[in-house]
Amino acid sequence: MTLLELLIVMTIIAVLISILIPGIGKVKLVAEASKNTVNLREINLATLNWAEDNGGKLPSPEYPGGMEVPASMEPEDFFPKFFDLGESGLWIDGVVFGTIYMRENKDGEVSNYQVDEKGTHLKGTLFESTQSVKQNPEEEDWHRHSYAMNASLQYDRIYDKVPSEDPYLTEKTVANLIFRPKAMLYIENQDSNVVRFEDRESIIETSEERWDGGKLIATFLDGHAERIHRNDIPDEDPESDRESSRFWRGIDP
Repeated sequence: MTLLELLIVMTIIAVLISILIPGIGKVKLVAEASKNTVNLREINLATLNWAEDNGGKLPSPEYPGGMEVPASMEPEDFFPKFFDLGESGLWIDGVVFGTIYMRENKDGEVSNYQVDEKGTHLKGTLFESTQSVKQNPEEEDWHRHSYAMNASLQYDRIYDKVPSEDPYLTEKTVANLIFRPKAMLYIENQDSNVVRFEDRESIIETSEERWDGGKLIATFLDGHAERIHRNDIPDEDPESDRESSRFWRGIDP
């Protein structure tokens, strides 16, 4: 080959590589998104199964929630099993995590699974967003590498009649949330493991951090999971806008 022919071949190869590399990166991104979507769907289904076994109520995003423990009862008798597993009271360290990963033996003893404030117990579990870990490897708090539960879902009306610090941080009856296919339960958020409508901007920032502005992973009360664009997250006041209310609160305004 002459020098000119060699240069032409090298140029063609360089052009082909420049075309292929972005494509390979996109394939890897799609694969990562698929894996994390499946994981969050499993968390979602485990939560719904817990509700079926516990009077049709979703676990609270945080324990103790808005309901005070009756004077006649101890907290462990009032709140569900594993509610204080991680002492944070968050679903991600307690009830939902315990439902998936904690097991009792025949003597009623619970398997030892160390839960700590850095969230290292979440590493390698369904609760870990592997995409977040790859995009932000310097972050050492695994709670920030995980997901958030929607606390805006409409609380049971009983909390209008009883003392309650925050009725949105309570168990909620699934049957009352009539727009389940549209009602979001879990979504990606790096700043907090509990979100409300007011945290929408934080969720958008997470899409920038994890997916370069691409689609986020969300799950819904009918059990399905999907990747949604930021524009699919309603930004109108859910107290007055129907679409937003169905997404954030599970009911019409």
